[in-house]
Amino acid sequence: MPNNMESPSPAGETPVDFEQLRSAAGDDPVFLKELADLYFAQAGEIMPALSAALEKRSAAEVNSLAHRLVGASLACGMTAMVGPLRELEKRGRSGDLNGADAFMARAAANLEIVRAAMQAYLRQGGRA
Repeated sequence: MPNNMESPSPAGETPVDFEQLRSAAGDDPVFLKELADLYFAQAGEIMPALSAALEKRSAAEVNSLAHRLVGASLACGMTAMVGPLRELEKRGRSGDLNGADAFMARAAANLEIVRAAMQAYLRQGGRA
């Protein structure tokens, strides 16, 4: 059941599936914060590399990097990240990066939405 921190993203989904995140953390609030920190650290490394791969038009790199981050996003319940990353992965796999820049921009914007949702969630003590 959505709460005030799970406001719909443009796709109509919640930006973070807190139930999935709690499950991934074994309902341990300390580990949940560590897991979130790890996710954002990984995203902080992958997103600039993904952007650089797009600039170079390296489809194989786009596929690989998007695949890594979509997996982490699914595991941690960062649902707003999944759609644009899957599209980047698909385009990288097919070798056709036309239009991929728009999905990169959406992923970058959604990362900030996810970050804000997580910060609000953690400020409220990890309660949904």
